[in-house]
Amino acid sequence: MNNTPPPFITRAHVLAIVFFAFFLFLLYQMAQLLAPFSSALLWAAILALALHPLHKRLLGALKGRAGLAAAVTSLLTVLVIVVPAIVLLALCASQAIALYQWASGGIQSGRLVDLWNSFSTSLSEKLMAYPSLASIDVKGIAVKSISDISSTLAGEIGPLLKDTVLLTLDLGIMIIALYFLLRNGEAYYQSAMELLPFASEHKRSLAQKVYNTFSAVLNGVFLIALIQGVLTGIGFALFGIPFAVFWGFLAAVLALLPVGGAAIVWAPGAVYLFLAGAKIHGTLLILWGLVLVTLPDNFLKPLLIGRKAKLPTFFLFIGILGGLKVYGILGILFGPLVVTLLTAFIQIYREEYAGR
Repeated sequence: MNNTPPPFITRAHVLAIVFFAFFLFLLYQMAQLLAPFSSALLWAAILALALHPLHKRLLGALKGRAGLAAAVTSLLTVLVIVVPAIVLLALCASQAIALYQWASGGIQSGRLVDLWNSFSTSLSEKLMAYPSLASIDVKGIAVKSISDISSTLAGEIGPLLKDTVLLTLDLGIMIIALYFLLRNGEAYYQSAMELLPFASEHKRSLAQKVYNTFSAVLNGVFLIALIQGVLTGIGFALFGIPFAVFWGFLAAVLALLPVGGAAIVWAPGAVYLFLAGAKIHGTLLILWGLVLVTLPDNFLKPLLIGRKAKLPTFFLFIGILGGLKVYGILGILFGPLVVTLLTAFIQIYREEYAGR
């Protein structure tokens, strides 16, 4: 009887190693090919998920003609989202440059110093009670902050708009990718699900959790931030603060932060009105900011995010902050998605392996 043990590495093992080595190599090469367009493709995927309900309605109205429905949805995206976004960025760049010039001129002419001096006496008396605070150059910090913010954003937005060739290319790729994602999204989804080596119920659970988290963060963070930015800009325009479009855009960006949010913009705006002697307008802006901008955010955001995404508030907070630090603006979506996927994988591990 032959007692020779089977070989440690069989032909099947060698073939599997060669296959996966080539497979990983091709995946790496594909990632290299897609890397220059990663931002455009990611935004196309985000828009496709966000517009999926609208696309489904159009698909039904057009009697299942997927290509036509995807084309109509893509065209509406260009007209309703892309074109207004470009116009908004152009206005923000223009106002950021104007704000920088205004701040620089105010510093040179002494306008901002006089404005500060009208308010600094009472503030200095309060600060004198705290010697460690009295030595802080609050005026210099405030004036320099205005100049730094405006110049930084002008420096970031201006070159983006000037490089029209790159911007046009990215927008074109985004719209084309959006069209195909809308038209063939269901097929892509089914193919991706078939590749996952999980049970069917786990696949469905993962997909549902990812979609719930995405829609919750999109509605609870991006949509609310957009509304807060618009309301802040309207409030600034109503109560006489210049560069309202720029400040509204900045409020929408800062509203994405879990702490502070749009109040970082409208609260100093109210202080500016008090400094300028417009105390009634300053009071009205405080009421506007509290009632219409900040208070709704405090109960709408947890309601839209926490319940639908089913994430603990602390983990959601860490996910958003960590995502911002690691991935930038897209991290607001990716951070909570990573937390959601981790909790889902932990649940699968507990069900499939921990008991064994």
